Amino acid sequence: MPDGNELPQVAILKFEDGGMRGILDNEKISYILYTRSGPENGTRLMINDTAALLESDFKASRKTKFITHGWKSSSMSAGLRNMKDEYLQHGDYNVILVDWEPLAASTFYLGPMQNTVRVGKDAANFIDYLVAETDLKAEDIHFLGHSLGAHVAGNVGEAITSGRLGRITGFDPALPGFHVLASDKTRLDSKDAIFVDVIHSCGGILGYLQPLGKVDFYPNAGTAVQPGCCCSPEIMEACSHGRSYVYFTESINSKTGLQAVKCENWDRYMGGDCTDSAVVLMGEHVDTSASGSYFLRTRSEPPYAYLPEITNNSI
Repeated sequence: MPDGNELPQVAILKFEDGGMRGILDNEKISYILYTRSGPENGTRLMINDTAALLESDFKASRKTKFITHGWKSSSMSAGLRNMKDEYLQHGDYNVILVDWEPLAASTFYLGPMQNTVRVGKDAANFIDYLVAETDLKAEDIHFLGHSLGAHVAGNVGEAITSGRLGRITGFDPALPGFHVLASDKTRLDSKDAIFVDVIHSCGGILGYLQPLGKVDFYPNAGTAVQPGCCCSPEIMEACSHGRSYVYFTESINSKTGLQAVKCENWDRYMGGDCTDSAVVLMGEHVDTSASGSYFLRTRSEPPYAYLPEITNNSI
């Protein structure tokens, strides 16, 4: 299974000896604030440290983005940092990276898998604290997560008490373990925020293929092998799993956008049966009134978006 830098790692599908020891230690969860005008290395915020919050560059008037990682990853992963940088280039946001590396690092995968519930609850408590101490509204929060992090986002939406999250975006939500051990209460689903969008890129292998959001995007059928990913099966799957957030990151400042077509399935899309269907942008600028499953093709290298004038699916 891949880590946060798309490198294959060995995962043992059992609990580590000692069970879930350490799961309740919320000091293992960090919230690092980045803004255009704040420190380059970010500012760590903590629940109930109101003095530090007021001294920080956090402004409730800004849109707020929470971004988190998956298994064997951290806020230092290239994927999270690239996305953070693209957001700060795009606009004046509060970007908060949620780092739960100590609870995500075990080779015994089922421990980090179950830790997504605890991390989600802790992040929900942190958001409730921000809402209580500032003028921030829950509906102005967009929570984004990759793989296990997508289910962290779902658990945030389930546990928050200060309102409903405005939006959750799940990047190839993790499949292993969840398909047999999780329920709608402990994994991402369409009711966890006012709007939930999901990008599938290694569906049926490392990520869910079934729809989990209000809108589900299936670039290149939503599964491995994504264009440009090679060469061993492990590397192809790891690369494909990461393409979900790579596509999204490109969308933030894209001049063309990743246009997706509403369709029943990939075969009908490729067969040209949905040419008169709705078209929406996949990624940051999605139409939040949309619903259903959407399909698109991408290029094998950046920029991944085909130009708007290219409409022939046989390209």
